[in-house]
Formats: sequence, C-alpha cells, structure tokens
Amino acid sequence: DCLKPFTDGCFMELDGRPLCSLHFHSRQGTLCGGCGEPITGRCISALDRKFHPEHFVCAFCLRQLSQGVFKEQKGKPYCSTCFNKLFV
Repeated sequence: DCLKPFTDGCFMELDGRPLCSLHFHSRQGTLCGGCGEPITGRCISALDRKFHPEHFVCAFCLRQLSQGVFKEQKGKPYCSTCFNKLFV
C-alpha cells in the first residue's frame, strides 16, 4: 500500500481497510494490462489479464483487437496478419 493521505477524501474499502483507487484495483485484479490504470467499465479478459477495450492491441502493429480474434506468442497478443508474418 502507498500510505499516501486521501487528500480528496476519496478512498475504497477492502477487507475493512481504506485503499487508494490504484491499490484497490491492483488487489482486485482490475488494472489494465495495457496502460496499468484501473478498469471501472467494460473490459476484455485475455492472457490472464484484463484490458480496457481500446488497450487490447496487437503487440507488433498496435491495432486494436476489437473482434477478440488474436494469436498469442510468449504472453503477447498479435493480430492474425502480424502473427503470420512474424512466426509462421
């Protein structure tokens, strides 16, 4: 935990303890695997992580993988085109 004061008066509670938003989401497993920021709305679950939809992108061309179709290599997502160019 960061032990920073809640200067704006906002905090989240987990197991009876107050936490800043970042540490709350970290413990809940709801930090984006792309940007590292908390996810509070829609998300994509893939590769044992969660992502904001706009941050689930091909590791090579950085295009959004909006259709949920991707190939995985060493824990990274790739669009089919880049995967075939790089690994096939």
